[in-house]
Amino acid sequence: MILSEIRPLTLSGQVRDMLRDQIMAGKLSPGERLTETDLSQRLKVSRGPLREAILQLTEEGLLIKKTYKGLRVRSISLRELEELYSMRTTLERFAFEEAWEKKTDAALEDLRTRFDYLEQSRNAQDISAAVNGEIHFHSWIYELSDHSLLQSHWRKLSPLVRIYMSIHNRQHGVCGVFMDANDTYLKLAQDDNLAAALVHIENHMQKGLDQVYASLEVS
Repeated sequence: MILSEIRPLTLSGQVRDMLRDQIMAGKLSPGERLTETDLSQRLKVSRGPLREAILQLTEEGLLIKKTYKGLRVRSISLRELEELYSMRTTLERFAFEEAWEKKTDAALEDLRTRFDYLEQSRNAQDISAAVNGEIHFHSWIYELSDHSLLQSHWRKLSPLVRIYMSIHNRQHGVCGVFMDANDTYLKLAQDDNLAAALVHIENHMQKGLDQVYASLEVS
């Protein structure tokens, strides 16, 4: 059994996590307009911690707040989707090239642990945990690269990746179609064939683009 790290959270941190979970589960939809009054009633929290949580999620990129236009959940577009996947493919391939010679037994054990958590989250039908697990699983190669600028770009992309993954999971079920690809990803990361790993990344990302693109067209 994989146990999550227990972290003491402030009330605003708990509210932030509740809001993030509602976005990931589709209870707050992309583009949906929000008000503090409605959120306060929905989450049964006071305005102070709610405002702090909104600020944190705005900084993460999951919420957008504009003068005279109010607050809304980050919306999506097909163009953003295409740009996200092309950028993510480029970054992840580069991350593998940077990290390939830095793999250790401990690092590979860490990757297997992340995979196990992701699999358990999907089996439990927990959309929010599954999205978090997917992000954590793919963050491994960026962390291992020890390339600060690359890691910075990945952190900036992560909010959009979360939104697109949540859309896919809502359309196809939390177990989705990606675990086979992630299993292959895990095996190739543990192997010695960098070229095969890079090809798989290209194919894996294209499959993700096709699936989520189709979801957006029918939603």
